[in-house]
Amino acid sequence: MTNILILGMTEFFIVLFAVLAYMIKYKGRVDIIAGYDEKQVRNKSGLANFVGNNLIILAVSALLVFIFELLNLSTEFLAFLVFASVIVPILGIGTFLGMRKYLVIPTPASP
Repeated sequence: MTNILILGMTEFFIVLFAVLAYMIKYKGRVDIIAGYDEKQVRNKSGLANFVGNNLIILAVSALLVFIFELLNLSTEFLAFLVFASVIVPILGIGTFLGMRKYLVIPTPASP
């Protein structure tokens, strides 16, 4: 039962990241990015491309973890744990930090 649950969760992440990547990168739906504010974006297409590429990397990573889980059913939980607690946060933080080059940095008001 655990094997099916872990495999199902990994499949869900593959589909989720792939759909989000498609919507953001190819359809330009940057409005679905968390914290998106149109007034603060300098380059909307660059932001969509950057975030979409990172989501594609996450989808491919999830696919590789899924294949690894299928080949090694005894360690599928460990593989999923590494994916969910190491790969996703590292790429998420990297995406967050990389997005700053597409945002307008507000200047502080002088007193």
